[in-house]
Amino acid sequence: MKNKYNARGQKIDGYYFPSVFDCRVYHLLQKYDNQLIVHPKLTLIENKKPGKNITWIPDFYSPFFNRYIEVKGVLTDSFKLKMQLLQYLNPGLVNQCWFVVRETSYRWQGISFINIDEFQEILNNLEIPRANNE
Repeated sequence: MKNKYNARGQKIDGYYFPSVFDCRVYHLLQKYDNQLIVHPKLTLIENKKPGKNITWIPDFYSPFFNRYIEVKGVLTDSFKLKMQLLQYLNPGLVNQCWFVVRETSYRWQGISFINIDEFQEILNNLEIPRANNE
């Protein structure tokens, strides 16, 4: 199934991922964190409209790394607005997120987007070393 950005979605382990890139990051994170939470829902503003919260649903939350992970193929206007809102309401939370992109790493309004290869290296370096007898 293709979405509006011509990405091919897939269902893996009961979760739907809108692109192959999301699947790649999922498999990468699964190597390190078997408690990975897929599509956690964060409420940014409650009851802005009656019964309607403003939410952000990042792609993953890793308890192992204590980080939210957002996989970005396209920087949509909706995402930009939510990140500005997140920075305003809870600036420390943005620093607890990894934003992963296919292309070259870059910064946008204080948010660092990291290339998938650099992201993999970060995960390798943050992995807790195992004792020799394990």
